[in-house]
Amino acid sequence: MNRVISLEQLCRMLSVSVATGKNWLKLGKIVPSKVEGRKVYFDSEYCQKLINDLNNGQNSNLKSRRNKKFKSGFNLYKSYISKDSKNLSGIENLIQYFEKNNIVLKPNEISELVAYYSKILIKSAFCKEYNKYKYLCEEISNTDKTILKYPAIKDFKPVYEQNEDILGLLYMSLNNILSRKSHGAYFTPTDIVKKLIKNTFENYSGGTVTDPCCGSGNFILHLPQNICVEDIFGADIDELSVKIARINFAFKYKIYDKNFIYEHIKKQNFLTCSNKQKFDYIIGNPPWAYEFGEIERKKLQTKYKTAQSKLIESYDVITEKALQKLNDNGILSFVLPEAVLNVKSHKTLREIIARKSSIKYIEYLGETFDGVQCPSVILRILYNNKTFNSKGLQVKTKNKTFTINTNRKITPEIFDFNCDDAEYELLQKIENIPNKVTLKDNAVFALGIVTGNNEKYLSKTKNLNNEAIIKGTDIEKFRIKSPENYIVFKPESFQQCAPQSVFRAKEKLIYKFISKKLVFAYDDKQTLTLNSCNILIPNIKGLDIKYILAILNSDIAQFYFEKKFNSVKVLRSHLEQIPIPYVDNQLQKPIIDLVNKIMSQNNNNLITELNLKIRDLY
Repeated sequence: MNRVISLEQLCRMLSVSVATGKNWLKLGKIVPSKVEGRKVYFDSEYCQKLINDLNNGQNSNLKSRRNKKFKSGFNLYKSYISKDSKNLSGIENLIQYFEKNNIVLKPNEISELVAYYSKILIKSAFCKEYNKYKYLCEEISNTDKTILKYPAIKDFKPVYEQNEDILGLLYMSLNNILSRKSHGAYFTPTDIVKKLIKNTFENYSGGTVTDPCCGSGNFILHLPQNICVEDIFGADIDELSVKIARINFAFKYKIYDKNFIYEHIKKQNFLTCSNKQKFDYIIGNPPWAYEFGEIERKKLQTKYKTAQSKLIESYDVITEKALQKLNDNGILSFVLPEAVLNVKSHKTLREIIARKSSIKYIEYLGETFDGVQCPSVILRILYNNKTFNSKGLQVKTKNKTFTINTNRKITPEIFDFNCDDAEYELLQKIENIPNKVTLKDNAVFALGIVTGNNEKYLSKTKNLNNEAIIKGTDIEKFRIKSPENYIVFKPESFQQCAPQSVFRAKEKLIYKFISKKLVFAYDDKQTLTLNSCNILIPNIKGLDIKYILAILNSDIAQFYFEKKFNSVKVLRSHLEQIPIPYVDNQLQKPIIDLVNKIMSQNNNNLITELNLKIRDLY
C-alpha cells in the first residue's frame, strides 16, 4: 500500500513554499488523492512522478512558473575555476556527453566518477606517493561500474593544478540543480574567493581559521601559505563535498595522515554541533535559502534569535552562530546576499552585528553567481564586544573605493554604507528637511496580478471580453506606453490579486517593481497591472497625487533610493521612507502643471526643468 504525503511534505520535496503549494492546489496544478477536513494528502507514487517530470522538464503545467528551482540537468560553472585552467575543456566535453545522451547520474554514480578522477589527479600530482593518498579516493567509492557503463568517461584525463578545485567543479556540475537549490548550495566563483581571502588575510599575523560550510574546500585551497596547516579547519554537512575537501586539503599541504586530515576537515553541522572550539578567523559562503525540516527548525528556534520567524534564512542563522564562535577581536569574512544590509527580514541579524561588532570592509559585488539574480557582498566583520562604529569602514563598489571617516548613526532598520561622506551628508540634509511627510501610513500599496500562468491568461489581441493589462516594461517616467497584453479579469482564477477597488481607483500611481530606477506613471483609466508593475495610491491631505508623482520621479528621490537602499527591487519599505516636502497649493501648482505637460508632450527638457524646481523644495 502506498503511503500518503501531506501538502507540507510535498512542498519540501519540490523545494517550494507552502503558500505556493496552496496556490497550485487552488489552480488544479497538483491533485490530492485524499482530503480530510482542511488537510490534503497525495499518493507517494504521484509525488515521485511529479518530481521526475519536473526534473526532466516534462511537466508543462508547472513549467511556466518562473521558479528556477525546477531547472534541472547538468550545468558547467565555468567561473568556479580559473578561465585558463587546463581541465576546463575536458570537463565541458564530459558534461556535453552526458547531456547529449540524456544521461541522468545517480548519487552513487557521481561518487564513482569523482573517485575515479581523484585517483588520476593523485597520480598526476604525487605519482611516487600514490599509495599514501589513494585511501581518500577509495572512501568516496571503490567500484568502477559507472566507468564501465560509460566508457567516454575515460576520455577525460584531468591534470593536477595547484589551488584548482577540479573535483568540486565536477561534483557541482553533475549534481542535480534541484538538489543544489534545496540545500542552498551556490558555489562561489574563484575570483570572489580570491578577493575575500586577499582582503581578510592581507595583514595576517597568526590565528586559527575555519570555513564552517566549506563544501569541497575552495576557500581553504586559496588560503595564503603563511597560515600554519595546524590552524586550518573546515566542515560541511554534505558527505561527498567533505570527502573532496579532504583530498584538496591533502593536496595543498602535502599531507596524508588520516587522523590529522579527519580532525581538520569534518562532516559536521555547524549549527547543531556541540564543539566548543572558537576561532580567530571564520570565512566562506554559507548556504543561501537552505530548506530546514520541521524538526530542525524547532531546534534552531530554541538556540538562535534569527530563527524566530516562520521562514528561517540559513545564512542569517549561520552568521549569528559564526559571531558566537569568534575569539575576541576575531574576524568574520562571508560572501552574503546584499539583502542582509537593507531588507526588513534580516533586521535581527543586523541587531546582532551592531551589538558587539563592527563591519570593517564591504565590497558590493553585484550579481556574481551563475544563474542567480541576487546581488551579493563581501562582509568583513570585527567581533570586539563593542557597539557598532563605522569610522574606518572601507567600502568598495563597482565605481569607486572609499573610507568612511565618521561614526555614522546607524540603526538595525538598514545598514546604508553605499555612499561616501559627502553623499551621506547630502542624504542627511534630504532626511532633515523641515515640514516633511512620508508615505508610511499615508498610502495604499498593492501588488499587481499574479496569474500563475501568463501564457494561459494573457493575449496579444483585444476582443470584447478582455481589457488591457500593464507590465513593468510598459511604463516609463510619467507615462504608460500603448498596451501589448490583454486579459479577462477573473480574480478568482488568479494566483494572487489585489482588491478590485485598488485597480479601479479614480487615480493611482503605478511603478516598476524590478528596477534600480524609480519609474512611476499616472493612471486614471482604472488599468489592470501585472506583478512586475505595482500600485501606489497616496493619501496625504493637502498634497496632489501628481505632485507626489513628480517627487517620486525626481533625481532627488532617485539619489535617496540608490544611496540608501542600493536595491534591484523597489519595495514598499523603501518608498515609505522617502522624505516628501509638504508645501502649499501655490508651490505645488507649477510642479503639477509641468507634470501635465510632460505627460502630454514627451519632452525631456521639461523633466530637467521639473527636477530643478524639486531641488529648490529640498
